[in-house]
Amino acid sequence: MRIAAGFAAACCVSVLLGSSAHAQSDDVPMVSAGDVEGVMSALKSAGYDVKLFEREGDDDTTFIEVDTGVGVSQVRFADCAPAVPDFCETLVLSTWWDRETPMSNEAVAAANKKNQYVSVFLAADGDPVMQWAILTRREGIPATVFLNAIQRFSGIARDYRDLAFESDVPRDDPVSTTNESSESDGSDAE
Repeated sequence: MRIAAGFAAACCVSVLLGSSAHAQSDDVPMVSAGDVEGVMSALKSAGYDVKLFEREGDDDTTFIEVDTGVGVSQVRFADCAPAVPDFCETLVLSTWWDRETPMSNEAVAAANKKNQYVSVFLAADGDPVMQWAILTRREGIPATVFLNAIQRFSGIARDYRDLAFESDVPRDDPVSTTNESSESDGSDAE
């Protein structure tokens, strides 16, 4: 009986050590909210056009503008430690639409019911804002998972674009469907 228990324990240790050694030998690129350059690199390697906006003040946040082909979105760095403002744990994907008239609360509720991964809310001016938070913690997540989330978010934003303008009064001048200004992400909702 003791031999069988010893053999089982040796097998478990062997499997654990083998798995650990195997995991360390696979250099899977990771993305973390604490590594701005790593996020930029992952986006660039996937072919996205990106532009970095560095944090300028205590109330400001670092973000990356990403041209997804559907419009301009932002990757914002959130849940930052107060003592170390550039150490963050969450990446927030964000996009918004400039409407002529405020969007109805019913339309926002319908969007939230339909899309389980994203949150849609109204900014102070009534424009719809869509966000998806990705918790990366210190360790990060595989870059492929992050890039998959970017693609998924872009697809949801593309599908939502028509709904965002469904009951809006048309503008006299042609404009893009997303806010391309780097001044705000629309998350100033009260």
